[in-house]
Amino acid sequence: MKHPLFVLAAVAAALVPRVSAAASTDSYTDADIGQSGYLPNHNMDPAVVDSSEFGQLWKKTFNAQEQFYAKPLVYTPLAGGPQILFLASSQNYIRTLDAKTGDAINQRQVHTPFLQSDIGCTDIPNFIGIIGTPVIDPATDIAYFFSKTYIPNYRTAGATGTFNGVYYFHGVNVNTLADVDGFPILLDGSPSDNAPEKVFVGGIILQRPSLAQVGSVVYGAFGGHCDLFNYTGLVVGIDINQKKIVTNFAVESGPLVPQTNVWNQNGGGGQGGIWMSGMALSTDGDRLFWVSGNGVGHENAGTPASGSSGCRTLGEACVNLGIGDGGKLSLTDYFQPYDYQNMDGGDQDFGSGGIALLDPTVFKGTGVSKIAVTAGKNGKIYILNANNLGGYRLGPGQTDGIIQTIETGKSVFGGSGSYPLEGGYIYSTPVGYPTYVYKLGFSDSGKPVFSQVGQSPEKSAGRVGVGIPTVTTYQGKEGTAILWMCFNSILRERRVLVEKRLLTVDLTGDPDAGLRAWYAVPSNGYLKTINLPQVNGLNKFQRPAFGDTRLYVTDATGGLYCLGSPVNLPLNCSSPVNFGSVALGSKGTKQVTCKANIALTRVANAVTGDAHFTVDTSTLPQGAVAQGATFSFPVTWDLTNTKSGNTANASYGSVSPGVKSTALTLTTVNAVAGYSTNFPISLTGTEVSQNAFLVEAPITVDFSGVVLLPNQSTPTVTAPFTISNAGLNPLTIQGYAYTTDDLDDDDVDYTNVTATDGIYDLGVGFTSDNLPAVGTVIQAGGQVAIDLVFDPIQGVGAYQSYLLTWSDGGSTSIILEASASTAPIANFSISNGEGGWLPQSNLVMDFGKVAPGTTTERQIRICNQGGSVLEVSKSKPPNGAFRPEDPTSLHESQDIPVNECAYATVLFVTNAEDPNIPDQTFTNTWTLNTDDLNFGVHVVEITGTLVSRKVGPTNSTGDAVYTYLGCYSERTGAAGRLLPTQQYADNNNDNGRCQTDCANGNFIFSGTEYQTECYCGNKPPPSSFKADEASCSFACSGDATQDCGGAGGFISIYYDATRYTPGNDTGTTTPTGPTTGPTTVNTTANYNFIGCYSEATAGRALSGKAPAAPAAGGSIEACQKSCVGYTYFGMEYANECYCGNAINAGSVQKDIGDCSMVCGGNENEYCGGPNRLDMYKLNGSLPAPTSTAGGTNPPAATGGPSVVPSVGAYSYAGCYTEGSNGRALSDLQNPVAGATLTIEKCAAACSKYTYFGTEYSGECYCGNSFNAGSVIATGNTDVDKGCSMTCNGNTNEICGGPNRLTAYRRNSTTTTPAAPSSTKAPSTPTGPVDHVDVPGFSYQGCFTEGTNSRALSGLQNPVAAATLTIEKCAAACNNYKYFGTEYSGECYCGNVLAAGSKLATSSDCSMKCNGNGTEICGGPNRLSLYAKNSTSTGAATSTKAPVASATQKPVGPTVVQSVGGYVSQGCWSEATTGRALSAAVFANDSMTIEMCAQDCKGYAMFGVEYGREWYDNAIGVPCNRLTLAVTAAPTQQLVARKLPIKTTAISNVQVLHRSIVALVTGQRKFTLRRWLNMYKLNTTAAAKSSSSKAAVTTKAAVASKSSSKASPTAKSSAKASVKPTSTKAKATTAKVTSKPTTTSKTSTTSTSTTTSSSVAQTATPSVGSITNGWAYLGCANETAPRALSGASYSSNTAMTVEKCQAFCSSSNNNYGLAGIEYGGECYCGNALQSYSTVGHDGCNMACTGNKTELCGGPSRLSVYNLTTFVPPTTVKQVGTYLSQGCYNEASNGRLLSGQSYTNNTGMTVESCVEFCQASGATYAGLEYAQECYCGSSLPSSAQVADASKCNMLCTGNSKEFCGAGSILNVYKNTPSSVSSAGTPKMANTLNKAVIKPNTTEPTPESKAKRAERAGRSVKLRFERDTRG
Repeated sequence: MKHPLFVLAAVAAALVPRVSAAASTDSYTDADIGQSGYLPNHNMDPAVVDSSEFGQLWKKTFNAQEQFYAKPLVYTPLAGGPQILFLASSQNYIRTLDAKTGDAINQRQVHTPFLQSDIGCTDIPNFIGIIGTPVIDPATDIAYFFSKTYIPNYRTAGATGTFNGVYYFHGVNVNTLADVDGFPILLDGSPSDNAPEKVFVGGIILQRPSLAQVGSVVYGAFGGHCDLFNYTGLVVGIDINQKKIVTNFAVESGPLVPQTNVWNQNGGGGQGGIWMSGMALSTDGDRLFWVSGNGVGHENAGTPASGSSGCRTLGEACVNLGIGDGGKLSLTDYFQPYDYQNMDGGDQDFGSGGIALLDPTVFKGTGVSKIAVTAGKNGKIYILNANNLGGYRLGPGQTDGIIQTIETGKSVFGGSGSYPLEGGYIYSTPVGYPTYVYKLGFSDSGKPVFSQVGQSPEKSAGRVGVGIPTVTTYQGKEGTAILWMCFNSILRERRVLVEKRLLTVDLTGDPDAGLRAWYAVPSNGYLKTINLPQVNGLNKFQRPAFGDTRLYVTDATGGLYCLGSPVNLPLNCSSPVNFGSVALGSKGTKQVTCKANIALTRVANAVTGDAHFTVDTSTLPQGAVAQGATFSFPVTWDLTNTKSGNTANASYGSVSPGVKSTALTLTTVNAVAGYSTNFPISLTGTEVSQNAFLVEAPITVDFSGVVLLPNQSTPTVTAPFTISNAGLNPLTIQGYAYTTDDLDDDDVDYTNVTATDGIYDLGVGFTSDNLPAVGTVIQAGGQVAIDLVFDPIQGVGAYQSYLLTWSDGGSTSIILEASASTAPIANFSISNGEGGWLPQSNLVMDFGKVAPGTTTERQIRICNQGGSVLEVSKSKPPNGAFRPEDPTSLHESQDIPVNECAYATVLFVTNAEDPNIPDQTFTNTWTLNTDDLNFGVHVVEITGTLVSRKVGPTNSTGDAVYTYLGCYSERTGAAGRLLPTQQYADNNNDNGRCQTDCANGNFIFSGTEYQTECYCGNKPPPSSFKADEASCSFACSGDATQDCGGAGGFISIYYDATRYTPGNDTGTTTPTGPTTGPTTVNTTANYNFIGCYSEATAGRALSGKAPAAPAAGGSIEACQKSCVGYTYFGMEYANECYCGNAINAGSVQKDIGDCSMVCGGNENEYCGGPNRLDMYKLNGSLPAPTSTAGGTNPPAATGGPSVVPSVGAYSYAGCYTEGSNGRALSDLQNPVAGATLTIEKCAAACSKYTYFGTEYSGECYCGNSFNAGSVIATGNTDVDKGCSMTCNGNTNEICGGPNRLTAYRRNSTTTTPAAPSSTKAPSTPTGPVDHVDVPGFSYQGCFTEGTNSRALSGLQNPVAAATLTIEKCAAACNNYKYFGTEYSGECYCGNVLAAGSKLATSSDCSMKCNGNGTEICGGPNRLSLYAKNSTSTGAATSTKAPVASATQKPVGPTVVQSVGGYVSQGCWSEATTGRALSAAVFANDSMTIEMCAQDCKGYAMFGVEYGREWYDNAIGVPCNRLTLAVTAAPTQQLVARKLPIKTTAISNVQVLHRSIVALVTGQRKFTLRRWLNMYKLNTTAAAKSSSSKAAVTTKAAVASKSSSKASPTAKSSAKASVKPTSTKAKATTAKVTSKPTTTSKTSTTSTSTTTSSSVAQTATPSVGSITNGWAYLGCANETAPRALSGASYSSNTAMTVEKCQAFCSSSNNNYGLAGIEYGGECYCGNALQSYSTVGHDGCNMACTGNKTELCGGPSRLSVYNLTTFVPPTTVKQVGTYLSQGCYNEASNGRLLSGQSYTNNTGMTVESCVEFCQASGATYAGLEYAQECYCGSSLPSSAQVADASKCNMLCTGNSKEFCGAGSILNVYKNTPSSVSSAGTPKMANTLNKAVIKPNTTEPTPESKAKRAERAGRSVKLRFERDTRG
């Protein structure tokens, strides 16, 4: 059959007169415009799809919470070039990507998206932006779509909100994503054509269906959000040429659905939404078809009506709108099911699935020229005549007058698909059921009838969101059809309370979800599955978008996948190969012709998927095939010796007439790398029978369930089946019979079928009135459709019958089955919170009053008390503070069996909040309905009140006087505190106490800060200082459950609600009663207050006079008296008075809050602020006051206020910030009255302390150390740093500033106090001691612990914790290279830093030493690290390592350019065979360049490779390549890569293999070869040493003669060791020597050499063979990182397979895999990492210790598996101590703070528990593999960690886990865990460890990522199997 032209014709009709320039494989709309779901144009070959060549090509992710409901579009622009993807998201982003590579091209957010929280409907979570799939006009490159957003204050106040929501229609150029002129177009406000009173309101409707373009008009349909609000369904059309709305059709109109314009009136607009699960409007060029959902008005109420009757209430209808002139829409035809009112009542949306227009060249029959198919939630598939849809109740008995109704009883969302070839099929996938296949047949009158002929073996996901069936073929050819389905995953989210914020955690994951595919034509009742790569659960209602051989889908978390086959195929062959018709008993042969795309070494094989198809491999090319050459070979389809049916347990396909297809796969050996070695070819043909051949379908006719209703007639159900003749000769029916016996029984009794009055009895309850009579002849290829009727004549129960038909073309049986039951009855109830249930009529879920920061729950229960399954037909759960615990509970389409209940738990999750917040009432709803027709829509009203804690004074009604205002940032300018009056500062502070004190002082505002401080005031804090609530997170010192300010100067402020209204922050606020707090004086004498003013731009604002302040301090009244005669006066800085007759230029009015300094002489008044004046003006209507005392100007200033450089025993230390979590100085606070503060007074009050500081003009603080986080402020001057406020007691001195201290430190030696000097500059600030330089060591910075061990593990805690100082730790670690202090009291020593330890932020080390509070001793899991100074051979000189500071930052890992006498030569590859440098090998897990240089003394060159660990540049470098160093003479150089190395450059290096020809300079390119950082001895430098040559010669000679066998040691880090000299032994270093070379001409070298060569093994192990418990796995490729990344060692002389196996399985290592490489390198692990695989060639090098064994090869590992391997486990119980799980170490201090000990060689869980039990501790914990801690209790703040994170093996037992870095395995003494016999109740069964390998793909990647990965330490982690 030729490919039907329906799809192409429909496209052409829809786009006339526009011209398409798109590529034939583009998808610029959602599927085809008729929505038939058949796509023949994308080159999807089933032979390729169903092969290993088809897989995931790439995946892309985008923004958090961004999802794609709109399907991707695939398009080729008019200018040509590659296909692009056009994406549109819920966040209103549009993007273009390269369709082949996934590379981003353009991106743009067109609008702010609408918020889901504004509507309360959770169908689309988080954001609602672009939801309907766009359409691209191929004639213009313009994409069109609708976008939902806001217009602020559009219909209601505010930037967002439901009724400010609007829709725009966009047109953008796909090449640039720029808006096209004239777009976007606002839709809101446009009236409906057929109901002008109904106008478009974007906030309450949703544009869900895909768009359709017909000519120059783009149409979009709209529905509702969960049936909320006053809306009606709409179809809107925009003319893209005229750029205006040309039509707006309302689904519901007329008097039954009047428009009320009350927008939040649910159902007020009539509903009738169009959503169709996202399917597009269907069109055939001059009509639009769509299906609507629930409606309110019922104009059709029982009286039949034709489709042309003009019904105006079109809810629950399939509608045909005619497209008139200019694109105007009008009703042409419709169909409304006869029971649509019941569907409304049961929320059984007709419109949950779209409508598919089928190919009219195939799907037609007598009286029907075009067929449409639709299905919905009511369990029926409707087959409609597209030209006469059916009206209302026009069928027999006023039922549906349509072609056919297929009763399934199963809800459908997403519509149907079709396949027009091979006879014609349609597909439907109900929720939670298989995909069902129906084949086109015909009644005896030629009427089209569909019968079920098959189903998929898999079921869809059991929830709403199943996609739309879609079928592709390869170039439109029969036998190549693939059926595709998208199964969705629900986005499961859990919201976690973190720092007062609810964070959403994605828990999505579903094995039922993803993309599925089958061969589209069933065989023997089932579709054959095509295995596809697994992708995550897809988003709701998706179908794949197809390009050229590729497809695209999006998942529920916003990921975009591309699946396809590799582009690089070796051949191009004719495919598919069509054999035509081949009769049973015969055979056919076809030639396959191929052309070689590349040169082929040979065509190795040809394999078919069906053994009836054969290829003689001798006909394939027998040798090489040149590129471009062609060859042919025959394929035979042999049916000569076959019989009908499937052959059991055989590779043969089914033998029965019909189209057959299979794959032929050619295997090639390619001469060019990078191409696939398989090429699949499709084989297809039609199998025919020369004789008659009986076929019946379906095999099972399922009538589903019939519900028997009381007082109503018994319903009947009709279902079709077909009898066909698949043979080439006529078939005669010879008889029928039925039975209820099992057909497998030995004795089956049949009853002949007979007819009474034309009704055939087919068994109890089953009849037919058109069964073909016996003797009926069915012609070749003919078919007869039979209507079967089920009538439950025996009432409730199950019915079954087997119907046998026999003929001269064979016999066959079908199964008839049905059931009858009473109706479901829903019983609904809500829990009362006390263990009971409320009455069914109660629809209010009241949580009552709940406390902040809690989670409470209630339940909804629906029970089925009826006789048949109850279905939840509608479920719209709440979201936000109220939400379901499980988002799948009570979901739409959920079935509730008889006598069972379904439950949903609703959570009320409240944020933690501060006290005294007004009660907040939360409300939401959960809308539910079922298919119990008496149930109706239930809207559960959910409510709950959040009642905050009440503190402080209360009024007569018991309410708190003070209300929480918010978290504010303290003023950082010079204006002073927001609340100026400090009440106290102590450790009993809380908000209630502070409020009480402020109330007693008659203050309006109360505030707490820095945990301990209370402030009061009467001026409102300016709104500009309002901060995020999370900033106030300090726990009050007197009540840790309350917040008292926050780090960085934040204050928690409360207000007296009777005296202040929030928002009034610009005027003055005067207390209503007597007050002792400061206020602004409004009038004094005849002067009026006019505001707070700034100083002038140049000079003073008032320059007439500056009276001196009275001795008692300044006041408003005193200043007024001094300024008599002036027009203005003003007070500034608490004590400064200024007068003038004019306000000078630049002085302007400021926020009154800036004038907040209390007058020095009257604490009840405000007197300006820093550079701010409280300004007063003479009232001209009053007489001018006369002066009582003449004023004089003060002496001229002598330089203004300045910093006091020294005072008494103290010297100025600098301008310091406050601490990170409290005051910088906290030992003594404010010992001096603020109004009189001077530097001298503060110094005297703090004389017993090391430091003191002044702040805010009047605050004094003392302490012996600066607390964590306090540092010298940034800035060029003290003013810049923030220390600019003068002392209240002496305005010539500086006393700090806002959150800034003018700090002083006691001099180290003091005799007499130093006299102040105005000329002496302040000394250099010293500040708190963050590190101490001790003799012999230099500070390196703040370092992290290692990845899986302590950073320093040589000696641990040699100093008593309580007395620890830096000096004591240095002394104890004097014999080590490094020492570090941690956690205030811990000291560690070592010679190397462990893997993963690196420089951290300096502030992380902020804990004071226990023995000296002025020193810093690290922090939580942070070391204050010191390194021993290096010493030269001359005078000892100390070289200090770089120190991280504010101005000096680590530069990261670098290449060491020179070390000792060696110079870096760059990055070098390994040799092709063997090692580049083969004289000696040293392997060490703690390798550094310096260590290697030291060990290689005596050799001309050394190199470092596969460095496992990263270090700071001050300590080491990352080495996973080896840098070659060479003599630095100008004439000696290395040329660029790919060129040979000059021999002059390496003439003195005889062991360097000449195969090394590449110098990699700065470029790290992925390769499986290894690379070396290479160094060469600098002979020029060496010559300067008189003994250098002799030393080298001597050492070399000794080295060549001194060797010993290498053997693994017992230590976990030990390596095999063979050393040149005994004096250079290192405990952790392995060394193997061969032939060293020196640069001395007179030196002698050893003549013995050791080389690695390939020696044939006497007995090569076979894969799977086991010796001593070790099974050989095969030869694996080496990778980067290493394939086996556990322990390792090397031996160039003694390596054997057995030694490597023993090393890996030793008790200290405990690895299950051993691999040997390069003849002498042993690597261990528990899994092959980085996608390393076995099955490679190249393991051909003999072991260095046994030439009869093979030990891998270059970059190849001989891998062995220990079959007796026992993985490590978590010990569940030791005595009475039970495992409590894995816990994080405390952030401050220790989680378990009792006794502890460390054992770095013998720690076990048992020994730790025994130790803690002996000390009487309840808890025991193990950390860092070797540390044991005990405790009496677990802190309430203890945090449980993921069990998989406790993954470090105990040092004393590698079968047990002993915590990890900063994570403890915790055990609790639980006496009840032991039986009376003393036996533990919990057995320590072995844990099946699941290894999480590193799966970093070895593919080209970014340079930065490669660099990061290259040095990463790859560690195995174990995850415990919960199965035990």
